[in-house]
Order: sequence, then structure tokens, then C-alpha cells
Amino acid sequence: MLTDPAFSDRRKRFAELKQAEALLVMTLRLWAEPLRDPETMHPHWQDGLQTAGLSNDAAVAFDTVMRITIASATRALDVHRPGCSALGTDEARLLGMVRLIQQGDMAEAGTLLADWLPMSGVRMALAPLGILAHALDRAGLRLPTLDNGLPATGRIIDFPQARRMARTDPGARLLH
Repeated sequence: MLTDPAFSDRRKRFAELKQAEALLVMTLRLWAEPLRDPETMHPHWQDGLQTAGLSNDAAVAFDTVMRITIASATRALDVHRPGCSALGTDEARLLGMVRLIQQGDMAEAGTLLADWLPMSGVRMALAPLGILAHALDRAGLRLPTLDNGLPATGRIIDFPQARRMARTDPGARLLH
């Protein structure tokens, strides 16, 4: 896993996120909770999307992306618990993917997604990720451009092709 991804979201705290970003990260965290603790009742991860005015298509698209990820992830994902104040690396990566698609750069979003999935998974997940990104945009939930002095887009340069294609850690284990 890269420690300094080229999409350069340097924020470390959940509290630093804007509304659309917080919605997306919390949706991811709530979606992952039943995988960590299947015996406990959990809030419905779709509720935030519905409250924000997104159609059911957005929830189905999000679920599809995550099911593809769970089925074919090449490594464990850094997704934090709902109450955690820190921002996980892969939570920031998801924000980067959606931001890039909203800016019209599907190819760069695919490059970020390739850190999670083999190329076959990237091809399957990009369409529903695009549906989600555009649904957020239509609902007025456009992810902001980063203001950290670096462009919001950028190719991952130091990510070797062999690593991207390797299945080194099958399954999507969640951390934290």
C-alpha cells in the first residue's frame, strides 16, 4: 500500500471533511460495519444517502462497487469505524475516485481503483462508481477540489504494474 498516494488528500481527520465527503465516508463505514460484527444490529448505511436526496440507484451503485471490492480486493482496506475521528487512507482514496469522476476523469479514477482491485475488477467497478459520482453531483453534492497546494488529480507514479496486477491478499479485510 502506498503511504503517500498521488491523489494527495493530506487530511487526517473526519472533521475536516465537507458535507458531501463526510456523507460518502460515513456511508462506507456503515456499509463495512456488518462485516466486522455480523451479530450486532447496525444502522442502515443507505439512510444517509436517502436523507441527502439521492435516488435508490446511488445506493445500488455504492453497494455494487463495494461488493465487487469485497469479492476481488488485492489487499486489506483501511476503513475506520463510524465513531473514529481519523480518516482512513482508503476512505480518502474513495473520495479521490469520486472527485475525479465528477471532474470528468474516469481514467484517473480507475488508476486509484487499481490500488484496490485487479484490472478485471476495475473494469467492473468503474461504471457503478460513475453512477454514484454523478448521482451525488446531481443532488448538489459535488466533492470539493483539494486546497493543499497540489492538484486534486494525479497519476500514481511509483505503483509497479506487477503489484497492481498481483493478488497478494485475497478478500477485503478491513482495518481499524
